[in-house]
Amino acid sequence: MKKILILICALCSMSAMAQDIIIKQNGDEIQCKLLEVGSEEIKYKRWTNLNGPTFIEERDDVFMIKYENGEKDVFGVKPTAQQNATLNSSQAVTLSSLRYDKDSESGLVSGGKEIPTNYAQSIMGNDWNDFVHFKEKREKGKHLLVWGIICRGLSTGTTIAGICTEEIPFFAVSGGLRLTSTTLMATGIVNMAKGQHGCRRLVEQHTSQPTGFNPEFDFGIGANAISLRISF
Repeated sequence: MKKILILICALCSMSAMAQDIIIKQNGDEIQCKLLEVGSEEIKYKRWTNLNGPTFIEERDDVFMIKYENGEKDVFGVKPTAQQNATLNSSQAVTLSSLRYDKDSESGLVSGGKEIPTNYAQSIMGNDWNDFVHFKEKREKGKHLLVWGIICRGLSTGTTIAGICTEEIPFFAVSGGLRLTSTTLMATGIVNMAKGQHGCRRLVEQHTSQPTGFNPEFDFGIGANAISLRISF
């Protein structure tokens, strides 16, 4: 009995691996058996009814195909004639519209549509961990900038209180808050810029249209001053 159960599990596992998966632009997944992947249409039979009718999907509506052997094809939005003219025959046309978007959850958009995180990870491959690192760096910089602005507001408030009360401690607190706010804002801006640049640079490696964005940073803290230089 135990051997029979093991055999059934093995057959089920092999059966599950033998199916193709069509992932549409809207995120829907279709488990199927592919019949034909053409330049305009994709023909398939649903995995739950292999003897049933043949279905057809427009290729432009498909984001990715995962084949039964584990290989993947990423399609995306159909490029314009101008984009096609700029691509080499060896380049993936479907990645020409790939862009970094700081406001999307995955950080990637294609043709104006947000790419789900699990598919974005498949596109970025080995660069995904670095991409996430730079995303988090930018987010941390944004938080530091916000805290810096809050400290600057508190500094202004304590300065006004010192002027009104003529109490020296208020001025001392105000000075400390001002220095803290300057440090936080400068560090935040640098982290945001470096994080965004890192994300764009990695995405640029997976698209055929480079952005040409190459900033350099120089940040230093001295005894009496803080310097920040960003060049593009």
